[in-house]
Amino acid sequence: MPLKRAIVKILSDLETSLDAMERVYAADPSPILHGVLVRRRRAALVLRNRLSRKDRIRSSRPAASLKLALPDLIQMESTLLALFDDALHVAGIDPELATILRGLRSEVEQARYSLAAVQRSKTVG
Repeated sequence: MPLKRAIVKILSDLETSLDAMERVYAADPSPILHGVLVRRRRAALVLRNRLSRKDRIRSSRPAASLKLALPDLIQMESTLLALFDDALHVAGIDPELATILRGLRSEVEQARYSLAAVQRSKTVG
């Protein structure tokens, strides 16, 4: 059961992050952020499909209360990385699920780097 709770928490935070990214993208579109959004939507779908309908929960934070600054999004990605690390260290994790989680963790790490690149381009340009 701890693994299922970890996946639910990751999914909740992924969806919260996705909502925030969509709002940032709507305010200031960029090709890099668009790519991150596409991968994030896929990641949320993959995790959602690993849970039963009963186990799925939506983000507890409404989209209107989300901060829209890039540094906040980068921090959200760092938090997600820690959640993935915690889930990967749960005893008895299925090897197939571990592979999926490692792949999604890698995408979150890439998203963090991409968001940092967007932030740097905004401060330089």
